[in-house]
Amino acid sequence: MELKSFRKRLRSSKESALEEKVNPFAIDNFYYEEISNLTQAGGWSVDFVNKKSYFDKQARKILKVPDTYIPTLNQSYLFYAEEHMQKATNLFFACAQGDSFSEEIKMVTYTKEVFWAKAYGKPVKNEKGEVIGIRGVFQSINQEKKKELQIEASLDIIEGHNKRLYNFAHIVSHNLRSHVSNLQLTTALFETKNLDQDQKELFNNFSEIATNLDITLKHLNEIVTLQTNVNKAKEIVNVEQVYKRVIDSIRQISLQNRVVYYTEFSEVEEFPYVSAYLESILHNLITNAIKYKHPDRDPEINIFTFEENDKKYLVVKDNGIGIDLESYGDQLFQMYKTFHNNEDANGLGLFLTKSQIESLGGKITVESRVGKGSKFTVQL
Repeated sequence: MELKSFRKRLRSSKESALEEKVNPFAIDNFYYEEISNLTQAGGWSVDFVNKKSYFDKQARKILKVPDTYIPTLNQSYLFYAEEHMQKATNLFFACAQGDSFSEEIKMVTYTKEVFWAKAYGKPVKNEKGEVIGIRGVFQSINQEKKKELQIEASLDIIEGHNKRLYNFAHIVSHNLRSHVSNLQLTTALFETKNLDQDQKELFNNFSEIATNLDITLKHLNEIVTLQTNVNKAKEIVNVEQVYKRVIDSIRQISLQNRVVYYTEFSEVEEFPYVSAYLESILHNLITNAIKYKHPDRDPEINIFTFEENDKKYLVVKDNGIGIDLESYGDQLFQMYKTFHNNEDANGLGLFLTKSQIESLGGKITVESRVGKGSKFTVQL
């Protein structure tokens, strides 16, 4: 009876094995090979006990080794670029001591073609926890790495250009300052009472040129200062304290224009920022709201903060003359662009405001209707 039962189990086992063998959908090496092809990843292993090394089919394909090639530990260094041989050696010996690794490394094919690879290694241990070998996978990332290195090179070039531009701006804004000051001083001391009308007109043109040059240099200096402050560390700033400093600095202007302020900072009271930037941003947005007030009503300015989707915002809203965004929206934050006839408009304030905000990773948006006012929203 027992023999009969044993034969039945054996027959069932054989039938099951046969079914798996002929079943085209059975789990076999197909999946491993296809995944390996898709990911361009090859496997390798080193057996310390039997002193043997192995490459799988995809590893041989990536490394372009002949079918007859037998990998050995002594020759494994040949598959690494010369400048990365020491790195590969260090990773291997660390793994042999029990440490896994995951590194980008330069490899070399059997035909001496250099390529970048992502390499993974893991120690193989016996029942006693002793390392008896290493198993690993490497994946060709040559195209991705080349693009990454090209981007890094481009960024280095751009950074170099920016530094040279900054140095040039620094020279212009500082070295020419003394010359412009001397020019203005000369015009101030010049006696015009003995000049005829044509000479006076010529002198006035000369004086105006000196004044405009001084204004341009001041603007350039503000931009240079902006570039310098980009590298300043952020600190926790209290928005109400900064707001009060700004209001104190423009108190007379506010009184003359009968400005009414409404503020609410309870939702976001403080945040990491460059304090000088926040003060400049508030100053520019508030003074703009006053400068472009509606002629038929006193200016009302709402300033508040809020948080949404883990992001903090600062809003400055006014009831001024508004901006025709359909006509001028794409030029609003450009340097020296003005959209009203105010004599004191220079088109620099919003440009600097946007530059300051973006230099700290934020952004500014505007909503406006002609005759109804404007709303500037700053994502901090």
